[in-house]
Amino acid sequence: MVITISNQREFILKKSFLWQALILSAALLGVTACSSDDEDTSSDASYIQFYNASPNSTSARLSMDEYEYTGVDFADSMARYSYSTGSVELAVIGNDELGDAQTLYEQSIDLGNDEEHLFMLVGDYHSPEFIDINYQREEMDELNSDEDEDYSKMQVLVAHTAMNSAGFDVYIGLYGREFIDATLISEVNYKEHSEAVIFDTGDYILYLTEPNSMEPVYTTASMSLSTNTVYKLIIRESFGPGTPNITIDAVDSTSTPVTYANVDAHAEFRLFNALSEQGSIDAEMINHIGVIQVNNIEVGKASGFEEIDFDDYAVQIQQSDSGEVLANNLLVTFNQDESRSIFVYQDESGGVRGMTLTHDLRPRAFEYQMNFANLVHEFEDLTVYFVRASETIESAEYKIDNADFAELNSLTIPSGEYEISVVQQDDNDDLTLLYQSELLSLDGGGSYSMALIKDSSMPLGYQLSLFQ
Repeated sequence: MVITISNQREFILKKSFLWQALILSAALLGVTACSSDDEDTSSDASYIQFYNASPNSTSARLSMDEYEYTGVDFADSMARYSYSTGSVELAVIGNDELGDAQTLYEQSIDLGNDEEHLFMLVGDYHSPEFIDINYQREEMDELNSDEDEDYSKMQVLVAHTAMNSAGFDVYIGLYGREFIDATLISEVNYKEHSEAVIFDTGDYILYLTEPNSMEPVYTTASMSLSTNTVYKLIIRESFGPGTPNITIDAVDSTSTPVTYANVDAHAEFRLFNALSEQGSIDAEMINHIGVIQVNNIEVGKASGFEEIDFDDYAVQIQQSDSGEVLANNLLVTFNQDESRSIFVYQDESGGVRGMTLTHDLRPRAFEYQMNFANLVHEFEDLTVYFVRASETIESAEYKIDNADFAELNSLTIPSGEYEISVVQQDDNDDLTLLYQSELLSLDGGGSYSMALIKDSSMPLGYQLSLFQ
């Protein structure tokens, strides 16, 4: 049964009994219903949503009576769906080290009429926990439907899922007002949540303080809470340079959380030198406050991470030995709590350019995120093969295709041992091997950045620099 109510994007799915599923076509089974925060009152229904707060998890999927919803990665959520009431077999499904499905949690639950549930996976993926937040929205809906009053109400619920962070007092205030005017919502500790508190719709700022303190340690930018819905504000782990090591996701009824970093958090950067003909380089990061210098970055190497205030910067690149300016006023922007690498390379006309990669530094269970930059301007459409011991490049399961010059590409691969081969195919379909690594052991999980550069000292004339 499909119900469409036009207002805000929100998905509603009705549970089907087994005998109904047998007579529905495969095409019909793929249809989900779109809805707003208006409710369907034609039959009893409960409302469910799933958020993945396990930082090192694989994609996780909510299963209801063996129906699996689309998987969600860490810090992501599925949309709010309706589900018929009664007893349900609930499970959360992830992947093991071989990429096979594994059940992370399962239980029987009873769904009551008009109940609202936010299900969350929290903690270490190797021993995760499940949280069911059952909240109320009837009073808000009644106020918004009162034709005698011009109400526009929303609700705010705050949940703490950052397993390595202490508790916080949570305040909310109108944008443009001072912290002293903010309202205390609740104190929340790990795995705890507040009640869903009613406010007028509008623009707000969320503040976190240490318990019983009036000094904010975390302040969001303006949050547009303008829809008649329940905003679930999730305090989760962050792996950027800011402190505290948390960030806040605003989950409404749709499937795309909005992330709010601490407005006072700094960023960090490093530079990678792909200028094989220029030798070592120096860099200056210049803004209205001052200059940050990084010196003697060797070819094919990355500098260490340097702390930097969030802002827009002009970047000047100089040759270390001669002091010759190779590039001036390259523009780079750093946002709060970001970790970025700047790849300095030469284009086909000999000009020096910069390209930035924003890192996802979260830990991962069983898998690696591999980022690749083709910094050899003579080549387009490169293929990067990750070849296991039982494979060749023709049979390799994991590869990055169509890696053009000065573009970033990424791929997630399981942990294991790989040879990395970079191959160019010309217009006549002839293949040229540009680089082949020794066997690389990827244990546990994490991320790597790779850059292909010219290197006359290498047997094939090119080097693949690999760094975390």
